[in-house]
Amino acid sequence: MASIEILPSDPSYPAPLWALVTESEAAPPTLYVRGVLPARPGVAIVGTRAASDEALRFTRALAAALGDAGFSIWSGGARGVDAAAHEGALEARAPTVVVSGAGHARPYPREHAPLFDRILAAGGALLARVPDDTPPLPGLFLQRNAVLAALTLATVVVEAGIESGARSAAAAARRLGRHLCVVPHAPWSPRGVGCALELVGGARPITRAADVIDVLGGPAPPPRRRSRRALRNSPPATGTLPLPDAAFAPAGAPPGKIAPAPAAGAGLGAIAGGAIGAENNAEMTAEMTAEQRVVLDALDAHPAHVDEVCERTGLPPRRAVEALLTLTLQAVVVEGPAGLFRRALR
Repeated sequence: MASIEILPSDPSYPAPLWALVTESEAAPPTLYVRGVLPARPGVAIVGTRAASDEALRFTRALAAALGDAGFSIWSGGARGVDAAAHEGALEARAPTVVVSGAGHARPYPREHAPLFDRILAAGGALLARVPDDTPPLPGLFLQRNAVLAALTLATVVVEAGIESGARSAAAAARRLGRHLCVVPHAPWSPRGVGCALELVGGARPITRAADVIDVLGGPAPPPRRRSRRALRNSPPATGTLPLPDAAFAPAGAPPGKIAPAPAAGAGLGAIAGGAIGAENNAEMTAEMTAEQRVVLDALDAHPAHVDEVCERTGLPPRRAVEALLTLTLQAVVVEGPAGLFRRALR
């Protein structure tokens, strides 16, 4: 089956993609579509390919709950979180869209070709910005993430490392003014460092489908009735990741409630629910590891990017980020927008 080509001049062309026009690109991309793009409002769910079992279960439950609430589920068709999002939508009999980084005649990854066929058979769609015979190339995946963010109301990051491609989708959502939601994750876990950084940058923490709907201004679109079989086979919609960082819920809050979204640029210490007093600074400094001291010494009042911190300290990115997150929690370092860090002003 050949894809349908949709040009920017076509009446059916999705208007939100005109937001991708830049000085170097005078027009949005031509689209290549198989299946039918859903009329339902969409939510993008993305994350690492090397996802934990807990994250995969959570993703399926989240996608199923959002699909049952009346949303379409969009993702990139990749291994891990992406595939779990599509599977959750299929279980809810909700439309789901794969935004691909390759042509549809070159399904990527190859083992997901049966999944893509099931999506089409269920009334979903495959969408790409390149012709069918285009092979998967690294730059195309970054471009598809921008399309994914542009065509949905919100992007949800479930689990992401510091270099995860899901973070480029998060950056696109932020740049385009879309809602950005992130599932909190332990910042010391390699799979969760990217999530922690997105939350520091002002993303909204979510732990269930109701939180996403609340971000979107609720109520949800009218739910679609599901068969008894689908209800029996779908995972519980209230499942959440076992999050050690429970401080996102304010003390005394009812179960399932989360703290209000932090202001953009708020540090992890502020998100966790309280600044650390100046009287504790000396004690915290004494407890710093050698790497944390080196990182702190490399910072001053002028914001520096993580890459610059790595150059100044000689530390690899993961260890530098771990130190920066710990120092941010201790309120001696502040993170601003775009991953820039500086010493806290006292």
